[in-house]
Amino acid sequence: MIKPMVSVSAEQRITIKRFLGTQRFNLFLLMVGIELCLLVSVLGWLLSAAPSRTPLAATPDLTPLTHEIKGRLSGAILDPLIEIKPGVAIRASNIRGFRYEGSIYYYYVEGAANYDPLSRGIVRPDQVEIMLRDESGAQTIVLYRVH
Repeated sequence: MIKPMVSVSAEQRITIKRFLGTQRFNLFLLMVGIELCLLVSVLGWLLSAAPSRTPLAATPDLTPLTHEIKGRLSGAILDPLIEIKPGVAIRASNIRGFRYEGSIYYYYVEGAANYDPLSRGIVRPDQVEIMLRDESGAQTIVLYRVH
């Protein structure tokens, strides 16, 4: 029987190459895992930064509310006047807004003195959702709600 002579250093080289190959594969898997964690983190951050509700997603029919606002402005619907400073009285709905189907809606009339939260600067424009801009009458009425 012939036994080939293999040097010990050749066997060690084969073992070392297998070990290095395994290390490279493990390093590859580690890098893929880190990338996956990073992508999942970015996706989670983007989803958390998205608005909690889609604007105008479940907007009710605002036509009755528009008629109510016009009725209050014309005096057809009773809306108490509030004196905010001597000689200046405004409709209560212009300050407090309306409760309609579970939400409070505010309005202002373009080109007139208004005392709604947006006109007074209590809320910023990025904090409101414009629901309706009614240009059908002599005055443009903007209806909005606060986020």
